Amino acid sequence: MNNSQYLSSHPQRPSLFTRIMIILAMFVVIQLPPEVLALIKYIKNNVWLTSVSVVGYFALFGVIIFGTWRLYRRYREIPVRPGIFIADIGIVITGYLAIFGGQIVFGILNQLFFNQSQTANNQVIESMMKDNSVILIALSISAIFLTPFAEELIFRGLITNLFFKVNTFWPKVILSGFIFSLGHVSTNIVSFLVYFYMGAVLAFIYVKTGRIRISIMLHMVNNAVAIAEMLILLQK
Repeated sequence: MNNSQYLSSHPQRPSLFTRIMIILAMFVVIQLPPEVLALIKYIKNNVWLTSVSVVGYFALFGVIIFGTWRLYRRYREIPVRPGIFIADIGIVITGYLAIFGGQIVFGILNQLFFNQSQTANNQVIESMMKDNSVILIALSISAIFLTPFAEELIFRGLITNLFFKVNTFWPKVILSGFIFSLGHVSTNIVSFLVYFYMGAVLAFIYVKTGRIRISIMLHMVNNAVAIAEMLILLQK
């Protein structure tokens, strides 16, 4: 399917102001689930309120994913290039190796220049997981199975389709990586570059293939490994 055929079946882009407002709204909304879950720290002795918070946490993720999926389907312009599932797995493995290699390099730089063994974002997550077993379980589940859907639809699906011409490549990748990094806690330039690089790799894969499922699967793998490492450290 060529670009003109693909674009003709989708509504015209909204104004630049509207597009910016959509991304700003999504940027704010995606920060809300952790805040809801954090309430458990203050009501940990109340089973009913804890249950409500957990249900609200997962329900909010569901609403975010549903809403962003609708927006993504409406404004998607990047053509989906055909590919078999086994090829997708190969791309996921290659993408993870690229992300893992970058994390090693940036980890060394972070330790060398800022004496930090992990990013501030990971420190916040680890701190929340230490506080309460309910938070630990809920965060682990959402980080692997929900966050990748929500973040990929926002930072790859929406951003790369709403900004720049459809045949533009690197500006889409760079913008996606930049805004993705802004959504994660960073205390120095190296920490910022960690998430910028990860977001750029995910965007590179999505823009190249048009298959959002690949970046979602890669994000899941990356988060699963990160959560496993945190759980191991918490057991020590």
